[in-house]
Amino acid sequence: MSLLSPEICQCPLEESPSALADAPLYGGAILFMVLLEKYIKGRCAINDPCRRVHSVDTVAADYDFIVVGGGSAGAIVAGRLSENTTFNVLLLEAGDEAPVATQVPSFYTSFWADVRYSWGFHTVPEDYCHNQDGKGCSWPIGKVLGGSSVLNGMMYHRGHAADYDDWVTAGATGWSWEENLPYFDMNEGNKQIGSLVSAEYHSDKGPMPVQQFRHQPPFTYELLSAISEAGLPVIADMNDPNTPEGFAVAQTFNENGQRVTPARAYLKPHAERPNLSVKVNATVTRVLFDGNQATSVEYVDKDGAIRTVRANKEIILSAGALNSPHILLHSGIGPRETLEKFNIPVIADLPAGKNLRNHYGMALFFTFTKLNNTRILDWNALTEYLLELNGPMTSTGITQLTGLAYSSLADRSRKQPDLQFFFGGFIADESINGVINETVPDSPQGRDITVIAALLSPYAIGNLTLNSSDPLDPPLFYPGYFEDARDLVMLGDGARYIQRIFNTTVLREKFGVEVNSRYTSQCTSETWSAEWVECMARVQTDPQNHQIGTAAIGTVVDTQLRVNQVTGLRVIDASVMPTQVSGNPQGPVMMVAERGAAFIKTYWEQNQCL
Repeated sequence: MSLLSPEICQCPLEESPSALADAPLYGGAILFMVLLEKYIKGRCAINDPCRRVHSVDTVAADYDFIVVGGGSAGAIVAGRLSENTTFNVLLLEAGDEAPVATQVPSFYTSFWADVRYSWGFHTVPEDYCHNQDGKGCSWPIGKVLGGSSVLNGMMYHRGHAADYDDWVTAGATGWSWEENLPYFDMNEGNKQIGSLVSAEYHSDKGPMPVQQFRHQPPFTYELLSAISEAGLPVIADMNDPNTPEGFAVAQTFNENGQRVTPARAYLKPHAERPNLSVKVNATVTRVLFDGNQATSVEYVDKDGAIRTVRANKEIILSAGALNSPHILLHSGIGPRETLEKFNIPVIADLPAGKNLRNHYGMALFFTFTKLNNTRILDWNALTEYLLELNGPMTSTGITQLTGLAYSSLADRSRKQPDLQFFFGGFIADESINGVINETVPDSPQGRDITVIAALLSPYAIGNLTLNSSDPLDPPLFYPGYFEDARDLVMLGDGARYIQRIFNTTVLREKFGVEVNSRYTSQCTSETWSAEWVECMARVQTDPQNHQIGTAAIGTVVDTQLRVNQVTGLRVIDASVMPTQVSGNPQGPVMMVAERGAAFIKTYWEQNQCL
């Protein structure tokens, strides 16, 4: 059999939509990308047809539990609830099933602008993101089974103990670091305990595989050399509480050279778990009430028909920090003045949509003039991936390198870094014809690198609100970026860290690094001055799509994630996190989901007769 012929798998391969060919990033015009997708869909280990979860054709009139949203939280909640075979669970997802190509780590940015798999949200335009042609900041939130875990960079971080002290202070009694640890452990399946990380700070028991990518571009280690030369710490494990500050090659959610999402890890095919039904292309518009008792959800199906389904026990909103509060508002749960403005009957006057928080920062761009700007993705990389599930396609390039540091405003005694750095480049994500050493067209000599300084504890606090009474009309997002001048002070500190790294001997002399002038034309002040940094921050604003807080514990939900003033309704996702974690949030979101599912199971298993 030819390497490029489809394999014969235990379960039949199913034809799925061509995601790469029609993705906006590629424009449907790159033959190599079309062929590549065909080949990866024909590999049993990648397509994984026996484990794929498919949408049910028919939704019953009622279920014990209805989970809204199949992302990092919702997939876990639905999966855990369905472990009790006496529970009948429905998971409603607004998007479609994830295409096979999303499992390839190097394609992680390919679908950000693809409205088939992303909500396509933008903030209200203000004095930030001036590189977006007046559209505001782009927030590529996953609209797909798996949610944003299908689109993100897969980094695993639990945050720091002080983050959860802040939660408790904000009203989340019982959510301290120590009380959350069992649920982190329940989720994490670390593959490098003993070889890279310690069992003291990790678990190998959970369904989410955590380990470094199989491939690191050699330039990753040149950057680590520069970081060390700059006097900054290089660490092995960013989750070790003894090393809260430092740069590391991150562990990520991956296995067998592929992305693993909670949807892949927690949801079982209907044949294996018949009490779990998954319905995709079902956009929930509101929760319906009998008095203050949540009884049903209304959703719009693929054909545009409005349907309702009843929950006999509970409804769980896990649609994310932007969509869960939007559903709450249209259901009559939110600020009274907002609801009355749009003639929505008030069920509960609660601050849903307030306290919108997000990590954000700025992107800086560099050119390494002594490196050729050639494609990483070629026939060699594809062959290595098809034969061995190894090579450049198994990673996110140098994006897997990240660093945590303190700004001048941080309290170091809390071991809670407030800056994070991300690098971009050397990723196998695009090619015209797959030939070796294919040059990037219309690009000057030299390889381009991006560096992002992100604020982990920004002072910006925004809100989302309704744009109209139509639940299919996206809400308005006001993130509050740069409204507090302290955020610019912190970003100035972040810029100085980057300047130190890129002014090292190894990067200047060996690689000829220069600031990339193609991205600085709007900022005419002296490079690295405070004025230049502020200008770059407002032009090249980089939101991290780590939104949280819009249905926070202590204000909208109680400590068991039940919506206040009503019964039968919980929110279990990033919405409930009252303040930010100092790191990548997918790990904490999954911890929240594990705890929320445990609250529900414990209650109803003790009250089975209800």
